[in-house]
Amino acid sequence: MSAGESVKNLMLSGLGVAAAFFLYFVLTRLIRVKEKWWCKALLHFNCWQACIMIIFVGDIDNLSLSLLIFLLLLWITCRGTGLKKLTLGLMFSSTVYAFNGFWDNCVAYWAHIFGMDRFYADMYLAGRLFFAVVLYLTIRFRKTDKDFELSKPLWRLMLFLTFSPIGIMFSVILLTSPFVKFESILVADSVLFLVVIVSFIGLLRALTVLEKQQRLERKNLLANQNQRYYEAMEQQQFEIRRLRHDLANHLQTLLALPASQKDDYVKGMMDQPAFGQVVTWCGDVTVNAVLTAKEGLMRQKGIRFHAKADIPGELPFEKADLCAVFANALDNAVEGCGALEESMREIYLDARAGKGILAVNIKNACPVRELVPGGKGVLPGTTKKDARNHGFGLRSIQEIVKKYGGSMEIEQREGEFNLFLYLPVPE
Repeated sequence: MSAGESVKNLMLSGLGVAAAFFLYFVLTRLIRVKEKWWCKALLHFNCWQACIMIIFVGDIDNLSLSLLIFLLLLWITCRGTGLKKLTLGLMFSSTVYAFNGFWDNCVAYWAHIFGMDRFYADMYLAGRLFFAVVLYLTIRFRKTDKDFELSKPLWRLMLFLTFSPIGIMFSVILLTSPFVKFESILVADSVLFLVVIVSFIGLLRALTVLEKQQRLERKNLLANQNQRYYEAMEQQQFEIRRLRHDLANHLQTLLALPASQKDDYVKGMMDQPAFGQVVTWCGDVTVNAVLTAKEGLMRQKGIRFHAKADIPGELPFEKADLCAVFANALDNAVEGCGALEESMREIYLDARAGKGILAVNIKNACPVRELVPGGKGVLPGTTKKDARNHGFGLRSIQEIVKKYGGSMEIEQREGEFNLFLYLPVPE
C-alpha cells in the first residue's frame, strides 16, 4: 500500500470518527450521560458502531445485533428511568439505522447503475458524516431539559409511537428476500427508509410538546403548593398576633379562676406559639416568619439550628416564592437529620443580601445511606417511601431560582448535605 493510499484510508477513518462525534452530540441533547469518563468513552464507541454499521435488506443479523448492543450500552452509560432510555434509544437508533439502510442499499444501487462504484466507495463515510451533521443541526436548538422526566404514561405513549418507525425498519429488512431483484422494490424501500428518517422530527416534536406540557403542569402545582405554604405561614402569624391581642382577656380570666386552676391555665397559655421566644433574624418579615416557625420545629426534634441572616430590609421577591425557598430548604434539612442520633442533628443556615445578590447556604448532617446520586444540575430523589407524592421540595426551589435568573448547586459528601443558591436582587 502506497503512502497516498494510507493517508486516504486514514482520512476516511477520520470521517467515521467525526460522524460518531456528531451523533454523540445529538444523543447528549436528548439524555444526560453519567459523569464518569469511561461512560462518555463507551457512549462515543456506541455511536461509532451504530454509525458505521452496514445494513443490507434481507440481512437481519447486523441490525438486530447492533441494536441490542446500542440499547445495552445506552442503558449503562446514561441517566434516567428505564422507559426513558429505552424510548430514546429506539427513537435515535431507528433513525441512524434507517439512513444506513438507505445509503447501503438505495444509494449504492444507483451508484452501481451509473458506474460510480469507485466514487461511492470514496464517499461512503462522507455520507455518514453528512447525515450526522444534518441530524445535529436539526436538534441543536432543542430547548427542553435533558434531565426532565415524563410521567410513566407519557413515556409509554412515546414508546408506542416509536414502535412505528422501528417496526417499519425491521419490516423492510425482514420482508425483503435476497432472492428478489432489488430494483423491483427499490422505490418502496427508499420511501420507507426516508419515512423512518423523517419520523424522527415528528417524534422529537411530540417529545418536546409533552415535556413542555408536563413542565407547565408541574410549575402550576408547585406554585399552588408554595402559595398554600405561604398562606399557612401567614395564618400562623395571624394567630400569634391575635393571641397577643387577647392577652387582656386572658389576664381577666386568670383573675376570675380559682387558685387551683390558675397554674394549669398559665401552663396552657405558655404552650401557645404566640408566647414562645420572639427572634428577629433579619429585616425581611417573611424570612423572619419562616425561620421562627422552623426553629420551633427543630427544637421539638432535638436539632441544633445555627442561623445567620444578614438581610437588612425587605426583599423584592414574591412572598410566596421567598417562603417556599427557605421553608422547603429547611424542611429537607430537617428530614435529612431525622434519622440521625440526637447528638448529631445539626443545621447551619447562612443568608446574605447585598451588592445585588441574595445568597443562601444551608448545610445539614444526614445518614450516609441516604445520600443519593445528585450533582450539579441533577436533583437527588426523595428518600420518602411515597416518591410519587413527595420530592417536590428541591424541584420547587429550582423552579423559583430559574424564575428569578439565579443558580442553585447541591453538594453531597459523606454525612453532609449542602445546598447553595443565589438570586439577583433587583435594584
